[in-house]
Amino acid sequence: MTKQHNISRRDILKGIGVGALGVAFFQQSTPQTSAQDDMMMGLPLAAKYYGFMIGDFQAMVIADGSGAVPGAIMGVNADAADVAAFLESKKIADEEGNIPNMFDILVVSTGDDLILFDTGLGASDQLVSTLGAVGISPEDVTKIMISHFHPDHVNGLSSDGTLTFPNAQVYFPQPEMDFMEGTPDDSPAAGTIQNAMGKLQSAIDADMVTYYNDGDSPVEGITAMAAHGHTPGMMVFMIESNGESLLNIVDSAINVYTGTENPDWHIQFDAIPDMAVENRKKLFAMSSDDNVRLFGYHFPFPGIGYTVRQGDEDAWTWTPTSY
Repeated sequence: MTKQHNISRRDILKGIGVGALGVAFFQQSTPQTSAQDDMMMGLPLAAKYYGFMIGDFQAMVIADGSGAVPGAIMGVNADAADVAAFLESKKIADEEGNIPNMFDILVVSTGDDLILFDTGLGASDQLVSTLGAVGISPEDVTKIMISHFHPDHVNGLSSDGTLTFPNAQVYFPQPEMDFMEGTPDDSPAAGTIQNAMGKLQSAIDADMVTYYNDGDSPVEGITAMAAHGHTPGMMVFMIESNGESLLNIVDSAINVYTGTENPDWHIQFDAIPDMAVENRKKLFAMSSDDNVRLFGYHFPFPGIGYTVRQGDEDAWTWTPTSY
C-alpha cells in the first residue's frame, strides 16, 4: 500500500547501436582526460569520463562540473552541531562548513539508441566537448531521459531556443509536468518552472517531447520508477541488460554520506521531505538487499557503487566502485 502524505501544494512550493560510439572508449576501466592533469598549475581537466558495461549496454559517466554547498542544508531537521560533527568525521567539510557537490551525467548506448540521463548544468560546453573528445556529436544522441525539472538537469537541453541535441526525443515525467502546469505564477517555484519550460519549449514545438509515467519503459531494458519527494514528480531509472543492472537514483540523495548513514535527515532542496526520505530508504534497501549497483547524480565521480545495510537498521554505508 502506498503511504499517503498529508501535504498541500502550498507546502510543496516552499521546498522547492550508434555508429559514432567508440567501443574501446565505453569499455575503459579508468577515468580518462583529454588534457594533461596538471593540478599544481591550476589547470582544469578538459574532459573527465568513466566507461563501464551494464550487461550488453555500453555506458559512461561524464563529469559536468563540480561546486560546493553548505553542509548544513543536508540535515535541516537535525541538530546543526550533529550535522557539522558528522561532516567533520567524514573529512569532507572545509573551514566554512561547505561540502563538495558533483554533477555527473550518465550516458548509455543500447546498440540502437544513445541515451542521456539528464543534460547537466548547461553553463558551459563541458558535456558536449567531452562527448566530442570521444567522437560523439550532439546529433548522435537519440533519446534524453529527464528525471525532473531542476536547472542542473534540464539546462543542457537547449540554448537561446536552439536544441543542443537536435535529433534526440526528450522524455519528461508526466507527474512533473502536471505539477509545473498547475503551479501559479506567483509561487516560489515559478522561476525554476519558467526556466525548465524555456529549456523544453524548442523540443515541444518540434513535437520531440514524450511524457512518461511510473513503470514505463521508453527503451527496452530501461524502466522509469516514481521516486517523488525531491520534486513532486521526480523519476529514477532501472537499467537492465543481460542479467546486470544499474539503478540511477538521480537526486534521491544529494550527498552520499549523509544520505546513506542518516537517511532521515531532510535536505533543504527536497520539496516533500518525508516522501523523499521514504523513497531514499527504498532505493538504498534495493541496492543492499538485492545487490544492485547505484548511480547518484551528485555523488563523488563516477558516482557508482553499492550500499551495505548497517545491521537491521535503515542506515547504510557506501561502497564506491573501484576504477
